[in-house]
Amino acid sequence: STSVEAEAPAITLREAISRTLQSNPDLAAYAYTLKAQDGRITQSGLRPNPTLSTTVENVLGTGQASAGKYAEITLMLSQVIELGGLRDRRLDVARRERDGLEADGDIRRLDTIAETARRFVSLASQQEQHQLTHLAVELAEKTSAAVEKRVAAAKSPLAERDRAAVALQRAQNDDAHAEHELQTARYALAASWGASKPDFLAASADLYQLPPTRSYDELLGALENTPDLTRYLSETRLRDAEIALAIAGRRQGFQIGAGVRRLEQTNDTGLVFSFQMPLPVRDRNQGLITEAEARREGAAAEREATRVKARTQLFGYYRELLDRQRQVGLIREQALPRMES
Repeated sequence: STSVEAEAPAITLREAISRTLQSNPDLAAYAYTLKAQDGRITQSGLRPNPTLSTTVENVLGTGQASAGKYAEITLMLSQVIELGGLRDRRLDVARRERDGLEADGDIRRLDTIAETARRFVSLASQQEQHQLTHLAVELAEKTSAAVEKRVAAAKSPLAERDRAAVALQRAQNDDAHAEHELQTARYALAASWGASKPDFLAASADLYQLPPTRSYDELLGALENTPDLTRYLSETRLRDAEIALAIAGRRQGFQIGAGVRRLEQTNDTGLVFSFQMPLPVRDRNQGLITEAEARREGAAAEREATRVKARTQLFGYYRELLDRQRQVGLIREQALPRMES
């Protein structure tokens, strides 16, 4: 027993959370989502590539033109010039999207930590339950032995021996079931950080030693900084960036080019310049702007609704916590000493 405990020591809640943050499979997979968004940010910052074009005119015609005597060959290099800070607007949208993904990652991280803590407490509870079933088996064995002596001395009827044997069998069944539940709880906790089997023997915890509770006003103030609420702020900033991008996209920029033209008839070469710009006859981004504005207002409304719901839940959890602390105090100070006696 001592060697087993040395090889597989007890694990604390802090150690379990640390392992989860380092090796949880879901958190590790989400890191690639952020890397993918980093690639999108890089893509958004790329400028348009120049275009190389060649034009051949006045060839394969009729008469003297059929011989290519009047052919004109133009080689041109052109470049799109973006206006209105369009590239910066694209970058801003991609970065705001990453902020939202980081907020979602924080939420996922907290949910994972909470699930690890729940599994840890479940393991600690199963340990206590297993100890109780062990004590119940010991008590049933002692009771059965005592009844057996009384029956042998003809001081108790045979039915008492049968009842004691049944009670012992029930206690042994409960103990075996508690052992099964304990093993399951160990494996569930180890799965929090992706381990195939636990390398610890037990959870190091005192179920009756509770940490001090912060005041409700402090918890209410901290509620505003939770990722569930800051996510909506990130979404609002994203919608603002999308509106700015849609407005900047109204002016798509222009294209300039320069090249050389070869005139076969006179054996001369000349320079050629070009300029192209789309005409803003219709606003093709008005729908995108309306959509982004509506989503921005929706994010603000959802944030307020989430805040109200979170405050209600926080108050209920806080009152329940105070009541549980009162119960634990009574159990520790009054019930346990009497039960042990």
